[in-house]
This record gives sequence, structure tokens and C-alpha cells, in this order.
Amino acid sequence: MQEIKAPKKLEILIGDDGFLEPVTMIIFKEDYAQKLKRELSGYEINIAYETNPQRVIEKGSRYDVIVTDLDYTGDGTGKQGYDVIDAISKLNPRPLIILCTSSDNHEEIQEKTQGKIDYLAGTGQGHKFGDLIDVLIGHYGS
Repeated sequence: MQEIKAPKKLEILIGDDGFLEPVTMIIFKEDYAQKLKRELSGYEINIAYETNPQRVIEKGSRYDVIVTDLDYTGDGTGKQGYDVIDAISKLNPRPLIILCTSSDNHEEIQEKTQGKIDYLAGTGQGHKFGDLIDVLIGHYGS
């Protein structure tokens, strides 16, 4: 009799103030999250959403992947995103860390996050969430 393997679990926390807008949440769940689940069918994927950077930090150790926005307040400084990255990068075990941003200041971002993040998503031609899904599929896909 062939053994049935249970899917691997993949727990993802996405921190982004964009989820305060209901339409953003709906689009992400219906389009981007569904694509991720289709492409990584060997995984049982659970995605949690958070709009408060401090709660991303508090919950970070419970997840395999932490995705953080750079700018939670719209002030352009990215301070909250950098705070999340600094705190999460010190966890042991350390989750996969992805910075997902639509900022085009790539050089400064790479300089400030060097050695602290695994991927920078949102630097492509499409929407930052599309890039995020491509990064996750590339990392976990077979």
C-alpha cells in the first residue's frame, strides 16, 4: 500500500498597510494567494495579514515566512519596515524574510537591509504582490 504524504505546511505572515483597504485584501486573496496555492500545490499554505508593524514583530516567530512592506505610514521614510526587518532578522530560528515594496529606491534599500532579508520583491514591471508571489514560487517550487 502506498503511503499518502501530508502536504508540507507553509505559514506566511504578510505585513502591509495596504490591507487596510478592503479592495486590496480581496484582490490579494482572490488573485495572488490563489495563484500561490495553485503553483505550490504540495504545500498547505496559510496566509495571515497584518497592518500594524509592531504586531508583525510580535507574531514573527510563529511563521516560516515574513513579508513586510517598507512604508506603513505613507511618510516615505520606511522606518517601520526597517524596524520589522531588524527585529525579525534576529529571531532564532530565523524565518525567510521578504521585503515587498513598490519603492524604486533600490540601492538605498539594499544598503540598509544587506544581510537581513532574503529577497526584495516589487522591483519588477508588475505589481509588487505579483513579484512577491513569483519570489515565493521560485523559492518553494520544485
